[in-house]
Amino acid sequence: MATVDGTVRQLFAGEDFAVIVEADGTSDNAASWVSANIAGIEDLAKTHPVVVLRGIGLSDEKGFPPVRDLLVGRPANYVYRSTPRTEVLEGVLTATEYPASEEILMHCENAYQRDWPLRLVFCCIKPAETGGQTPVADVRKVTRDIGDEILDEVERRGIRYIRNYHEGFDLDWKTVFQTEDRGEVESFCRANDIDFEWTPDGHLKTAQTCQGTARHPVTGERLWFNQAHLFHASALGEDVLEDLVDIFGEDGLPRDARYGDGTPIPGEVLEKVRAAFQKEARQFDWQAGDVMLVDNMLASHARRPFTGSRRVLVSMGRMHSEIEQVAGAAE
Repeated sequence: MATVDGTVRQLFAGEDFAVIVEADGTSDNAASWVSANIAGIEDLAKTHPVVVLRGIGLSDEKGFPPVRDLLVGRPANYVYRSTPRTEVLEGVLTATEYPASEEILMHCENAYQRDWPLRLVFCCIKPAETGGQTPVADVRKVTRDIGDEILDEVERRGIRYIRNYHEGFDLDWKTVFQTEDRGEVESFCRANDIDFEWTPDGHLKTAQTCQGTARHPVTGERLWFNQAHLFHASALGEDVLEDLVDIFGEDGLPRDARYGDGTPIPGEVLEKVRAAFQKEARQFDWQAGDVMLVDNMLASHARRPFTGSRRVLVSMGRMHSEIEQVAGAAE
């Protein structure tokens, strides 16, 4: 096994799924450090879904893309969005721009779609004054905590995501699809088997049925892989849900999740899912210049509320569909 220039230890004591590499802090070029240590980093990533690199010489956001290129390759496009982000450099996005007071629940990126990035790489330019951690969780443990009964059900039935795009509530359709052209939206929906309709007042409604579970392309493990617990109306909280139902009606909520056949998912099922993620969540405090490499299927991530300014960036790497295409060609 290749080695890295630094000290390697468990990020969380007694947990093997995440490690941190602490360089000696003398590097002033992060890309050069990563390039010199890429074999060792890749060896660590094979057995640890989360790898944090610290003290590698990353001082500003312009130094991030060369590091990203080494760790995840060509960045994936972020279309059919579910959260507000800003692209600050090519393929480099801000972490979700929800208000600092809000917590973002555990999830795997783009698990509400039929295609998703296999790797993510985060970079902390400036940690928050307080809070603002990016917790991670071992999805294999989360899957076991959820249990086979629920897992079998969502695998068999899938998850249907329903979205109503209202101006001023959640994301509008122009942001989600990254275009102002209705024709482009319709073409994207047809290509991705997304049902769509335009309402008489010009609003868009979409619905797509996706996987409830997925198998990791390398390990073959069956994993909980969807975002029903985020999209489901119960994630809003009783007060907010009541207000939105008063405004839009139950069928007009900005987002909702059901089983693939359109029947409701019992709230207690998703409470068990949220509890499993919460049980397995682990967090560390960001330091400026930290880089975190994440296997997007074996590790989920979240965001804690924070105070002060915070600058965390992310890039998304190779898509799951690309791996499937390679595997199909090999057969």
